[in-house]
Amino acid sequence: MNHFISETALFVSQSFELSILIKSTLLLVLGLAIATLAIRSKASTRHLIVATTLLSLLSLPMIVATFPYFSIEIPSAQTAAQAPSGTAEAASAPAGTTQDTGAITEAAASQSESSISAAALLRGVWVVGSLLLIGSLALDLWRVRALRRNGLPHKKTKDLTASIASENGLQRPVEVLFHEDIRSPVTYGLLRPVVMMPVDARGWAEADLRRAIVHELEHIRRGDWATQLAARSVCAFYWFHPLVWMAWRKLCLEAERACDDAVVQNSEHVEYADQLVALSQQLSEARTRPVLSMASRSDLSRRVTALLDTGQRRGRAGLVAAAASVVIATALVFSVGPLHAVAQSVTSTASTFNDGSAEKDSPLDRALFAAAEEGSTDEIEKLLGAGADVNCKLDGDGSPLIGASRNGHTDAVTLLLDRGADVNMAVEGDGSPLIAAAREGHVKIVELLLNRGANVDLYVPDDENALISASGSGKLGVVKLLVARGADINARFEVKLSNNTGETEWRTALGMARKGGHSDVVAYLESIGARE
Repeated sequence: MNHFISETALFVSQSFELSILIKSTLLLVLGLAIATLAIRSKASTRHLIVATTLLSLLSLPMIVATFPYFSIEIPSAQTAAQAPSGTAEAASAPAGTTQDTGAITEAAASQSESSISAAALLRGVWVVGSLLLIGSLALDLWRVRALRRNGLPHKKTKDLTASIASENGLQRPVEVLFHEDIRSPVTYGLLRPVVMMPVDARGWAEADLRRAIVHELEHIRRGDWATQLAARSVCAFYWFHPLVWMAWRKLCLEAERACDDAVVQNSEHVEYADQLVALSQQLSEARTRPVLSMASRSDLSRRVTALLDTGQRRGRAGLVAAAASVVIATALVFSVGPLHAVAQSVTSTASTFNDGSAEKDSPLDRALFAAAEEGSTDEIEKLLGAGADVNCKLDGDGSPLIGASRNGHTDAVTLLLDRGADVNMAVEGDGSPLIAAAREGHVKIVELLLNRGANVDLYVPDDENALISASGSGKLGVVKLLVARGADINARFEVKLSNNTGETEWRTALGMARKGGHSDVVAYLESIGARE
């Protein structure tokens, strides 16, 4: 079971879409569970919990895509297979073993190609479904606008609405219109909110009309229409996820119950329940979606039950509850979003001899470095599948990640990081991945490495740090990026000169830029207070 969970976690972390799916599921489960446990609390509080849960899902893809990963190392079958016996025979790689390795890599390549094809297909289905639902929402909004355009005003109802709004502290002007296609009071609009009433409401008793208006004005005061549109956008993006639709249904129910609570503060519970039942009987199943309706057939029984429950807490959610919901949702999404499973780094013992010594450059590791330098992601996948060490160090060359970063291969860098490459592993004489990318001016790779946890001020003897290397090479774009990400502009290091005299010099970002004659970099560093 543990092996299955580990392999599943590693597989999920290699796919952006699967990572979003799993993390959104976790957030939804937590949010819905909290809302369910809060059954005796105010409906307005439960609405806050569900709303912040859904809205946190909007920011999840951005957090997963842009924030630095918090990597969790997980043992996998691959890393275990990298340490078979520790014998000299294993290190010498006989012909039979080479053939087996070739078969393994070919199978891995075939599996990778089919996975990519399936992933592309699923991604396409996801996008198409989202676009269809966004289009449906846009059509609904157009229909709502047409209703407003053709609605008829009624002075008596308008005056009553203004009076109730004033009593409840609602300062925004609210338009009240009647339309023959409306069967129950509905509300929509943010900057210019409108209450649409059925035509026969002009003949209602004043008490019934007042209850209906109080309910709709509470929606406006709470900003429920904006929340509902944002939630609809979440549903469009996660259209295939059943928990999203469960949360949407609960969001709508709790919004109506919160407005019901506002009505019964100054009205008889039973009379209001009778009015809801009467209104629901007039409704057809089809109605315009992006509106908030006073009556709904699907939720009627639960709303009436709640109205008649004398032990139910009622009222508006306070500022403390609202702040707590936002803080908790934010903390959860920023805790879950950056999590990233990587294969546990192990030192391969496949090339270890009986006396404990280790071969420095195994053929697989050397081939992996060459593939990384060339940016061949297919070859990298094959070699890692065959047992190459993603964190091997090769004297005079560096590491696979350093090679890919130095040569500007973004896809190869991403793949190596996903497969467990240490973003801060340095090799004396070759620097670190960040230093190599900075020196060559690869802005996108520098940003990627920083997002994945690279230490912006990491010092490597004879290579100093990324900012000094970029300044010495005149890479102004990288210099600006490193400074924006917190690099120390006045870091200085004493370096021995290579003239065998024992002399040393102090190196700084500004000094190296001047030495290289890069006037644009010098001017920028001086403008932000750099000094030698």
